[in-house]
Amino acid sequence: MGGVFINYRTGDGDWAATFVSRELAAKFGPANVFFASKSIRVGEDFVTRILDRLRQCEVFLAVIGSRWLTATDRQGNRRLDNSDDWVRREIAEAFKAGLRVIPVFLDGTPPLTEADLPAEIGMLARCQYLRLHHRNDDRDIERVLDELTELLSSAEVMPRGKPDDIVAQLKKALTESNSKVADMVHTATVKALDALGESRYPVTVRFPDREMPGKLAERLVSYERDMTELLRLVANGIAHGDSGHDELWVRVVERLLNRVRRRISGPWISAEAYPALLLSYAAGIASTATGREDIAYQVLMSAKTGDTPAIRSLGLRHVVDPRYAAEFPEWNGVRYYHPLSRHLRKSLRPIFADLLDEHEYEYAFEEYEYLRSLLELHDSAFASLGEFAYSLANGHSGVHVRMNTRLADGSPLLKAGAFDGDPTHVTAARHQLEASIRGRYR
Repeated sequence: MGGVFINYRTGDGDWAATFVSRELAAKFGPANVFFASKSIRVGEDFVTRILDRLRQCEVFLAVIGSRWLTATDRQGNRRLDNSDDWVRREIAEAFKAGLRVIPVFLDGTPPLTEADLPAEIGMLARCQYLRLHHRNDDRDIERVLDELTELLSSAEVMPRGKPDDIVAQLKKALTESNSKVADMVHTATVKALDALGESRYPVTVRFPDREMPGKLAERLVSYERDMTELLRLVANGIAHGDSGHDELWVRVVERLLNRVRRRISGPWISAEAYPALLLSYAAGIASTATGREDIAYQVLMSAKTGDTPAIRSLGLRHVVDPRYAAEFPEWNGVRYYHPLSRHLRKSLRPIFADLLDEHEYEYAFEEYEYLRSLLELHDSAFASLGEFAYSLANGHSGVHVRMNTRLADGSPLLKAGAFDGDPTHVTAARHQLEASIRGRYR
């Protein structure tokens, strides 16, 4: 899930923010709670880290104590009146990003009024709030946990695996023989293909257009559950294996890509490519996380339907109609620029729970989508942009810098044939990407 962002003012309720952070981490896992003093690593760009993580959360808790409203700086000016005040900036960004903002008032702190607040965060006064009393913190935190559990209960749709499950068997097989690995992946692929049959996923059902976003979202979640085992095998196989298995990952994506070939069209038909899209993303995230972007390239270009490579067949807009994705119930009416990208990031997170921490996963996901868009622009005239594009356009992402060495002349990616092995083609694709996002989000 996207998780919870905790906002607080230093010197005003620090104890409460720390307490809430600890309890939420115990309930939902540390990776799903952003608390600046613990979630930002030494040497990281805290501005980029805070804003990037905030936009990826679902819920924003504003911890408000008795000094929150009146706290002043060294010059005696109220901190909240300064547009650079981080408490104010985070709240304003939370509203812009469409997060559910919940004030948590400490002890007897009175509710806010809009007149008390700068205009850009005036909405905070209208948000339903919770209370936390230091004398009754055990009781009050239970209500906070109950409220958040209800809000976030549907976010994580794919379960984490256990240490002694299929992944442990895969790791053992990776040390023994390629044939054992291939047999395991083949068995999981057949199991997934059987589960994805038309008896469970009919393509002729009809619903009123207003119901389609919800029905389509339900189908995607069901696909995700049926694909869990195979996704985990591929992600862990790439992360722990060597180049001797690269062709295996390409072939399994191709099998999912070619499971159904129809001449008719419609939203259910398009969505039948979603399992292959999930698998290509899992392979791409695992490969970028381990510095083996050449696998992502091979999957996108060598896995084909007829003569059409996966990079064309699996364009996000081709798999799920953007107008339906924008209205998925999980967004609670908030409009996102790249809703399917956002959904994929949330849904695939549990697959990598034992491989990558939250920070590593965010970077790998962003890097894969960035690379995918560049490859698509090199191959055709239009790219399936992801969440990274919004962050990049607003100066909140360093993905283009992080990818420099991986896209350089002589890198494994270019040696594998990406961009025809020509760094000038990389530059051209980057220019096209910049042109695609320039001014689009303002």
